[in-house]
Amino acid sequence: MQVDVLIRIAGVGLMVTVISQVLTRAGREDIATLASVAGILLVLVMVVSMAGDLLDKVQAAFLLP
Repeated sequence: MQVDVLIRIAGVGLMVTVISQVLTRAGREDIATLASVAGILLVLVMVVSMAGDLLDKVQAAFLLP
């Protein structure tokens, strides 16, 4: 597995955690929740992209149309 992808996912998690904590302490729990959901969606898009690449490689390996 590529290390840079893991570092990007960890970076997104770290940024979302900091933003969420700052917003929670500022009394904006609703915006903190939205920031957390946005972070989860961002990581999900990254994982789906990686899964698509994996399926393309499997398809090429087995010479499927």
